[in-house]
Amino acid sequence: MKSMRIVSLAIASALVLAACGSGGDSTVSVEDAWGRTSPAAATNAAFYMAIKGGAVADTLVSATSDACGLTELHISVMTDGVMSMQHLPEGIDIPVDEVVMLEPGGLHVMCIDRQQEFLVGDSIPVSLRFAGAGSVDINAEIRDS
Repeated sequence: MKSMRIVSLAIASALVLAACGSGGDSTVSVEDAWGRTSPAAATNAAFYMAIKGGAVADTLVSATSDACGLTELHISVMTDGVMSMQHLPEGIDIPVDEVVMLEPGGLHVMCIDRQQEFLVGDSIPVSLRFAGAGSVDINAEIRDS
């Protein structure tokens, strides 16, 4: 009877570990978060970064920062020779084990109604919210382009 409990416990433990993924790789990671300097007269800015998917696909659904009156997920697109930005209300998909680059001329976190000047060396806190991974807090380093 005692050996049956041990076997049951071992099986249950193995199932729990399998469901958790391998080595904590089931969540996203964010690297190299940055933004550009911006003159005091500019009201908007953008944040860029590399987001690596884990063992489970996820979606970046929103971002917030006290440095911005509003943040939105955007993509820059070229249409008939004119560059424009489109809001991505459904978020940005992060595939399994792939790196999604948020970079100038492409995907980015748009900072609307900037609340402070962005100077070289500043570190701007940004909270990213993922559908699966939840909130991930990062600091975006302000660089001179």
